[in-house]
Amino acid sequence: MRKDPRGCPTSTASGDAVAQMEQALESMLSYFGDPLAALERAQEADPQWAHVHTVRAGLLLTASEFAAAQQAREELATAARLGTQANDRERAHIAAAQAAADGDWDRACELWEAILVHSPRDIAALLFAHLFDFYRGDALNLKRRPLRVLPRWSPDLPFYGYVLGMAAFGLEEAGHYAEAEDTGRAAVAMNPRDPWAIHAVTHVFEMQGRHRAGAAWLQGRLQDWSVDNGFSFHNWFHAALFHLEEMDTQAALDVYDTYLAGVSDLALQRVDRTAILWRLKLLGLDVASRFDALRQTWNTGAPAAGYYAFNDLHALIACIGAQAEPADDLMDAMTATSSGASSNGRMTRTAGLPLARAFSAYARGRWSEATEGLLRVRDTSHVFGGSHAQRDIVTLTLMDAAVRAGQRELAGHILAERHLAKQHTPLTAFWQGKVARA
Repeated sequence: MRKDPRGCPTSTASGDAVAQMEQALESMLSYFGDPLAALERAQEADPQWAHVHTVRAGLLLTASEFAAAQQAREELATAARLGTQANDRERAHIAAAQAAADGDWDRACELWEAILVHSPRDIAALLFAHLFDFYRGDALNLKRRPLRVLPRWSPDLPFYGYVLGMAAFGLEEAGHYAEAEDTGRAAVAMNPRDPWAIHAVTHVFEMQGRHRAGAAWLQGRLQDWSVDNGFSFHNWFHAALFHLEEMDTQAALDVYDTYLAGVSDLALQRVDRTAILWRLKLLGLDVASRFDALRQTWNTGAPAAGYYAFNDLHALIACIGAQAEPADDLMDAMTATSSGASSNGRMTRTAGLPLARAFSAYARGRWSEATEGLLRVRDTSHVFGGSHAQRDIVTLTLMDAAVRAGQRELAGHILAERHLAKQHTPLTAFWQGKVARA
């Protein structure tokens, strides 16, 4: 039986198919190149290898969008048809991806974890589970899952550096900043063109208020993450955040216009665009025209809306920022989803829909209602995914709503959270002034 370079058994006898699968996996991990093209070549090398279709389905599912999930279901139907020739590990992958496609993201992660128990060097199982840990707001497993398999890897194995990068991000989201930075830097030293590891260290700078060092970190590695890379848009998002911490709103707007404004093919990209514009709006900039262009790229009707609560909230924020009428169809889709048993039903019910209602109150100038709604959900909003840096949009909006509601003491109370890490940044000084004038 042929094995992949990390010793995982495969059901294909084609060395070329395995080699093309390796190329696809590296593209998925690095965001360089086209993983779908490599998977197509793997399929051509062995049309009967079910695992190609399963990995393609997993890749589509990580887009966190309804249309991609529909395509994934078609791939999984083919994988199931060919699955009689698959081995146990590959069949387990089919079951995990099918659970994700059916909306049970929690069960999918359990099934990918079961694969890792027996095959800890199965990089696809680790990658898919890691990304869905992020989407589900499972910070515990975002940290622990890579750490559980890391002792079974060694630096001489292909993709070892990427595992370090995943571990670094999990450590950062769990608040282990020093260890996250060390691990992320080690991953980058091993593989400078690992945007995920670069991004993990970037998050450490963000969370510790080291915005100037973070900006220098990204700038110094610009050629490693920004050229022909599918993840560059998110690192540009972080570059804009560092400018905002410096209160250099023009530089942040320049980043938006140059590197983010024309990128909207994926919901993941629209989320970052929305988040930057909303932060600029909270700082008093008129970005309504940019919001209007962005709003038109969001699909606010079911079934696209209602698929993932984190995306839905940002679609609503784009409508609010454009000063458009509240998206009733979007709210209807979220309400319908909130009564379901899917993982997203739970996320929508506990975080997405309450936050959407609070932002809708903000849009209508009902400041006390918005303040109360945001305050009630803020501390549990991690359950619908995103990073600490991304979810900061909730806290910033809460402070602004509290100021507008005349609740100066509450706004100052929330602002005090930033004192330890970001007390000396210009952005904190801006909010201190705004609270003082309330």
